[in-house]
Amino acid sequence: MKNRNPLAQQTLMEKSKQYHSDCIKGALAYKSNGTTVPLSTLSVDKVEFIGGLWRLQDESSYKITRIRDKDMILGARIEHDEKTFFEYYKAAISTYNCYGLLTPKFDMVAARYVTDKGEYWSYGNTIAAARAFLGIRLYDEYKDLIHNEVCKKVIQNTRK
Repeated sequence: MKNRNPLAQQTLMEKSKQYHSDCIKGALAYKSNGTTVPLSTLSVDKVEFIGGLWRLQDESSYKITRIRDKDMILGARIEHDEKTFFEYYKAAISTYNCYGLLTPKFDMVAARYVTDKGEYWSYGNTIAAARAFLGIRLYDEYKDLIHNEVCKKVIQNTRK
């Protein structure tokens, strides 16, 4: 499992200890379709102990990207004509139930911009919101450079 289910409350050590103990006791693991399988037939990495039951985590191939303060799933790139160098993607906030990551709705927009200092991301409900948050993030990172450049131009214009 790449990302642990955030509903799991045990540390990996606690989980491993309980897993081995429960395998010996013949515990069952529940699947998302309501059926059960013997816990001992599953790898400790494939299950989580949530809500007092072992639960087989559904497989997911979605890549999780941390954007600002949220774990997001990125979808297809959105083609959009505007006069910035930002890229936009369909996005969804990663959401879990006790069986793992849910199918994303892609009801958000993520904006991306690459600079000499790295890759910057932001998100919003619309392209405009994602662009605005990314613009603020870039200003926070480059405000000294922007201020110095603006001051140079103001000084040059006042000398004429």
